Amino acid sequence: MTGTKRRPEAFSPATMMTTQASERRRRRPFPAVFLSEAECAMTSPNDPASTRRNKTFFHEVARLGCARVGIGFPMRSAIRFLSLAFVLLLTPGIALWVHRSEMTHLWWVVFATGMFTPPFLGLWYLVFGKAPVKSRWKRLGVTLIAFALLGFLAGQAVRYEGSTSGSSFPKFAWTWSRQDDRPIRTPIETVTTTRLIDLTEAVAEFADFLGPERDGTFEKPTFGTDWQSSPPEPVWRRPIGKGWSGFTVSGNLAITQQQIGDDEHVSAFDLTTGADRWTHAAPQTRLLLERAENGGAAMGGDGPRATPVLHAGRVYTMGATGIIHCLDLATGEEIWSRHLLRELGAVAQRWGMASSPLVLEREGLVVFSGPDRRGPSLIACDLVTGETRWTHEGSGGSYSSARLMEFGGVRQIVSIDYSAVCGIDPGTGKTLWSHGWPGTFPKVGQPIAVGGDRLLVTASYGVGSLLLKIQKAADGSFAVERLWKTTYLKTKFSSAAVIGDHAYGLDEGRLACIALADGKRVWKNEKFGFGQHLLFGSTLLVQAESGEVIVGALGPERFIESGRLPALSSMTWNPPTVAGRLLLVRNDLEAAAYLLPAP
Repeated sequence: MTGTKRRPEAFSPATMMTTQASERRRRRPFPAVFLSEAECAMTSPNDPASTRRNKTFFHEVARLGCARVGIGFPMRSAIRFLSLAFVLLLTPGIALWVHRSEMTHLWWVVFATGMFTPPFLGLWYLVFGKAPVKSRWKRLGVTLIAFALLGFLAGQAVRYEGSTSGSSFPKFAWTWSRQDDRPIRTPIETVTTTRLIDLTEAVAEFADFLGPERDGTFEKPTFGTDWQSSPPEPVWRRPIGKGWSGFTVSGNLAITQQQIGDDEHVSAFDLTTGADRWTHAAPQTRLLLERAENGGAAMGGDGPRATPVLHAGRVYTMGATGIIHCLDLATGEEIWSRHLLRELGAVAQRWGMASSPLVLEREGLVVFSGPDRRGPSLIACDLVTGETRWTHEGSGGSYSSARLMEFGGVRQIVSIDYSAVCGIDPGTGKTLWSHGWPGTFPKVGQPIAVGGDRLLVTASYGVGSLLLKIQKAADGSFAVERLWKTTYLKTKFSSAAVIGDHAYGLDEGRLACIALADGKRVWKNEKFGFGQHLLFGSTLLVQAESGEVIVGALGPERFIESGRLPALSSMTWNPPTVAGRLLLVRNDLEAAAYLLPAP
């Protein structure tokens, strides 16, 4: 009303709180808090008076800002507590996330985060500590010097010796402990009971990697599975050089590869006694000499990886650095040899060449894997002369071994390349079909046939496993369709096994089952580590990473163990060999043979 004085509004605590709340909504307190904390890091109530008088511009701005928004010491205390809680809980939180994600390779993230926790705590103390600033700096400096000294002493006292398991956790040893890379010269333990004098009737040929189909699958067991009442009998045990190669068997010979000092060997042992029959050495050939500074080669261990392949009285091998051999099976004499990767101007794959040669008898060829870079993924050589007949240009080689398979009535090589799965004409090396499978982590598992037109490929490291449908069109071309992708079957060093409508495998070290209809998990239980396995009908024989060998019945309901054998006593990544009733196992320290019970 005109001429009427406006009464001042009543002022009360409630009005004040409402006004302050509105002010807080219009202003953001965090910059002011940050400036306040920065000032606190530079000055302290315990500093000399001259220092306190020289308050910085940041202090004045922070003080005015905090006053405007009503923030004081309680907020600073809250930030102090929350920041400390964040630093202390970061590593356990990441560890919980890695555990729930079931990605064992990510445990390195936990390890790295844990290494950064002490520096973070030092930074926190520098900002939020209650001691005078100079004292905080001095204490932090002394602590850092102490940590640096401890790190130096630790570096002098211990040496890195690869991984403790397939989870990639580091293994260390005292620098003054034994470092001889040659096998420990313990005597060969041979059992000579009347039942073991002649093993001829119990032994069968095992001439290729994972068996004749190169998939670790056999029609039925060649041995008894009730190891409780009829346990396997030891035949021999012996020391062996480093390497992850498996055994192949022909006649009375067991062939494998091993590293002895700086020399890479192809060796033949007597099947009955384990004694040396012959050895072929490649002098000054060693993975860790060639790739010692690749940022982690030692993590995968030393020595050759690929399993020798036997054909027509000859032994075909690929060493860890890319040297290929053709040797006489009876004597070990060299027929031909090439440094394949050097000829290509390439170096070995990061973790060493691990693919076993593929013999194509009809074409008279033997196929080897190439380096893990774009270029020749496969190289086919003449079986007799070793000369190159064709090369397959792809995305690079992998750690899987090529297989001879059939799709659409067409015989073809199926190869897992660095970033693709391919079908290749065995006579010419030309690509019949290709499906992208990206990912920079290693792909090790074998491609597994599912029915007549599907292909299962599995891998770890979060790459994802695929079920592909491969069909031939009327014009002769091939079409590839991805039916599903799953992370419920993450095979790291081993391959999948298929029975009916389900696939099985060591999923990050635990035996798991998935449905082939959709890739969903059915079950996951027994922990065998990052080992290997062979499937005989519905009987699974597992070479556990611990060295034990376990046998049992496998099905969509569960795995029923029927026997366990303490075959080896240290980390084992090598594939087992079952030649009839003779079980051959090895790791990078020892090898052993067992006679399995009769079926």
